Amino acid sequence: MSIDGSINLAQKTVLVTRPLHQASEFMQQIELHGGKALSFPSIEIQPTNIDSTLIDKFTKIDSYDMLIFISANAVNYCVNILQMLKINPLEIKSKIAVIGKATEAAATAAGFNVSIQPSSVSNSDALLKLAELQHRQIQSKKIMIVRGIGGLEQLPNTLSQRGAEVSFAEVYERRIPLHDIQIKRQQLSQNWAELAISDITVTSNESLQNLYDMLETPGRDEMTNTHLIVPSQRCAQLARQLGFESLSVAKSAVNQHMIEAIAKT
Repeated sequence: MSIDGSINLAQKTVLVTRPLHQASEFMQQIELHGGKALSFPSIEIQPTNIDSTLIDKFTKIDSYDMLIFISANAVNYCVNILQMLKINPLEIKSKIAVIGKATEAAATAAGFNVSIQPSSVSNSDALLKLAELQHRQIQSKKIMIVRGIGGLEQLPNTLSQRGAEVSFAEVYERRIPLHDIQIKRQQLSQNWAELAISDITVTSNESLQNLYDMLETPGRDEMTNTHLIVPSQRCAQLARQLGFESLSVAKSAVNQHMIEAIAKT
């Protein structure tokens, strides 16, 4: 039975590709709305090596005029380092900017005073449109972007062009899961049709690309004929390049927006 009469996921079997530690709440919501959730993590999040360079950046965190958190993972792994250094997020003087509601929720829960965030769309473009990040406001300002290894370069490049001094704190890395996934990988590759998957949810380009790379035929071919739900137009573009023909773009990767997108299919 659905917990919300306006959202009914009965007859839906949804493949959830989030990392294991982030999937449980989303899967519970799918099932509370009457659907069935299948977990197949296509991405694994691990902390980076905490070396002297990273420690130095966080030790001098108040020297930055602004911190920008790219994701909830960026917040959580940053907090681990701050705890190690006995730095209280409440006492950080830098302005705090976030991309998206999930990141804001994580930052607020951790004790950061978030003052800069897009009001609707959750991406770098929306953040860069804010008045606080225009040329006059950030020229000669020191900005540290807290992110995973290999993040997109549009945000730092634009901020640098506007006169900011940009640096990175790369606190986590993303990779294809290596453990406890091989059996499921074979099942999806060989028995996709039998699982009756109606929808696939991905939360990033990397999780989508990994999913595609992890499967073999015939499962891969059947997968690209299954309805796909993505969190952005950029991800939709990659999906089309990979051969997905039926897809929907959710408002963002947060649980509620993904649930709403599933319900509309």
